[in-house]
Amino acid sequence: MVNMEKTYASVDVSSKVGMWCAGLGLMAVVCSLWLWLFGPGPDLRQRLCLVLLAVPLFGVIMIVVRQRSAGGRRSVEEVALAEFPHADGMAECSVPRELPSRRGRQLRSFMWAFGIATALIGIAALAAGTPQRDELLQRIHAAGGEFERVDAVSVRDVQRKSSSGKDSYTATVLVQLPGVPSGQSVQKKIQATTKKVLRPGDLVDVLYAPTRPELGAISGDERSLGWKLRGETMSAFGRWSVALMWALSFLFALFHVWSEHGFRAFSRLGRRDRAIRAQCVGYVGPGASATASSSSTVLLKVQTDLSEVSFRAKVGKHGSLEGMQGAGVWLCWDAQRGARGVRMSPQETPAALLFDTGLVVHGMVKVQEVRHLKGSAAPAKKGDSTRVKPESLRLLDYRSRWPSFIDALVLQVIVLVIACAVVLTFDVPTGWRVVAGVVGFLGVIAAVGTHLREEKPPKKEATVQ
Repeated sequence: MVNMEKTYASVDVSSKVGMWCAGLGLMAVVCSLWLWLFGPGPDLRQRLCLVLLAVPLFGVIMIVVRQRSAGGRRSVEEVALAEFPHADGMAECSVPRELPSRRGRQLRSFMWAFGIATALIGIAALAAGTPQRDELLQRIHAAGGEFERVDAVSVRDVQRKSSSGKDSYTATVLVQLPGVPSGQSVQKKIQATTKKVLRPGDLVDVLYAPTRPELGAISGDERSLGWKLRGETMSAFGRWSVALMWALSFLFALFHVWSEHGFRAFSRLGRRDRAIRAQCVGYVGPGASATASSSSTVLLKVQTDLSEVSFRAKVGKHGSLEGMQGAGVWLCWDAQRGARGVRMSPQETPAALLFDTGLVVHGMVKVQEVRHLKGSAAPAKKGDSTRVKPESLRLLDYRSRWPSFIDALVLQVIVLVIACAVVLTFDVPTGWRVVAGVVGFLGVIAAVGTHLREEKPPKKEATVQ
């Protein structure tokens, strides 16, 4: 009993460590992305991004320390087994008014989807951006660079670009740069890209420092060079395109939570909810059917007096729910969601199974399967809170203890991704930027795949009836 209490205490600490590490890590990554897109000058922006990127690295260190202090990494099966009550089943009782909340699972599902998308978008934005002004541009900026239209003295090496676009000609142009306040002009060569062939005497848009024309000039106008002069990482179109993709990923994460878990915490049963006595009669493992196609989704067949209901729960193959067949349960569900039956109505509604052992499993049921049960089911609001106390119930949610069983390889890949992001905040050659960007992007995918491998279903998973 003492060892079991230690195990419970250990997994509770792991859950809190995971919550803080994931929350702070996601916040740091989001802030880093927005600083990169809309932050201040290059030097301050780089320092702030490096500080923020240290936060997920600190989270990795905390997880490693936590695993070592708990005696090492635990297996997923061991963590999942600790979720099950180790007491004899209690007699059939009234459905309680309160259940353990599913809010933690909803937040974790949101951070999982949103965090992966943000990391991928962030690595791509870092690789595509320009962290610093180049040497000539920096000197012109320090000397008070301005945009001006100057005369072309001579034009040579005119070439037509192979790709089609607004600017289709390149040439080496000798331009006359007027000096202020000396009034002396300086001639400098620039590489100009224009819509039409340039000729001597034509006006050319350049960026140069009027007080120091001897520094030279760069061909371009406010539209093409303004963002570089201001020290921004990419053009306004590029920044807002990245911001749009990020916003879409946020909406996708919300939709993912809504479709998989709903938005209700489903912790306090009320007037809109129904409950009916049933028996668990079957189990379909992960990936064994089209309905349970996800590697973490199982189906529990629940038999009521009227019909059989398929209860979908994302508990993974380690949930060990196949051993609960024949157990008596209370099936509770939200009878209002999808009740209208119109075309755009949700097809599934939040539900929960309360086993007589005190185990609570959150999931979803099809609206069509439970609609006809509404008449024979009791309003959950009339539940008896005196016979079943909330503290006697135990929620099946072993994934909240992910710091206890996350693989060391995943943590190593995360460190590699952070290192790639750090490299991309510096002004490195284009070739190295491409390498760091590709490695970081693939590293995020590899970390996700390695972690999901823990939930990979067996090659053969039978349906038990």
